[in-house]
Amino acid sequence: MEPIFQIEQLRRIGHFNMDTDHFHDFYEIYYLLSGERHYYIRNGRYALEAGDLVFINKNHLHRTTGGSHLPHERVLISFDDAYLEPVAPGADWMNVFEGESFLLRPTAHEQGLITDLLQAMQEEQKEGLRWSTEYTRMLLLQLLITLERIRRAKPALVSPEQSEGQRRVYSIIEYLDNHYSERLSLGGIAERFFISATYLCRIFKQTTGFTIIEYLNYVRIREAKVLLTQTKWPVTRVAAETGFESIAHFGRVFKAITGRSPLQYRKQHRG
Repeated sequence: MEPIFQIEQLRRIGHFNMDTDHFHDFYEIYYLLSGERHYYIRNGRYALEAGDLVFINKNHLHRTTGGSHLPHERVLISFDDAYLEPVAPGADWMNVFEGESFLLRPTAHEQGLITDLLQAMQEEQKEGLRWSTEYTRMLLLQLLITLERIRRAKPALVSPEQSEGQRRVYSIIEYLDNHYSERLSLGGIAERFFISATYLCRIFKQTTGFTIIEYLNYVRIREAKVLLTQTKWPVTRVAAETGFESIAHFGRVFKAITGRSPLQYRKQHRG
């Protein structure tokens, strides 16, 4: 498979919301140049201001919504581990972020450093000069090192906003993340958290954009993708280990989310 890298600067005039959370097998860096946005990452909701930067780890659920009706402009970088391999062979650079997604609020000086690197990457992509791909990789590596230095210099990372209802939903999300392999029911989850099933459905959908079943399926498929690529287990065992009661159901859900069958996904990844 070809390494993933894309950098895009986009300005939106009208109101824009992502209706549902999503996740993918690559990393994203979201830098807000102007305007306001709300960013949902896993179990947190962040209010972004101009100059804020969000790092989203691979396979972390996320989406962005409008903080206001004002225009906003952002830069979005997408890349995977394979993209950095030629300039940092054998190194797992994402370990510097300890596997977590986070929001940074850089100083004016730090924003200048970040903006310069982003502009340089975009110019390389636009001009297509000799050694452009190699130079862009080096610029991305420099950006990641810069972000890690900024992150470690901060006394504390920006914390997500949480209402009482959101805190309850985040507790449920944590429970689903840890118990996805078990036989779970809506009634059982509601009883565990001392709320009605109706209220559970409503607040979960309002907070995440997902129904309980949709979120649970996403978590199970996320884990199934890891097992398909990192083990030689038969698909029947992968399905059982991730909480699916039948191979047929597992296959249908997997294809609906990934666009491929489990065996196609395994073959494509290894290819």
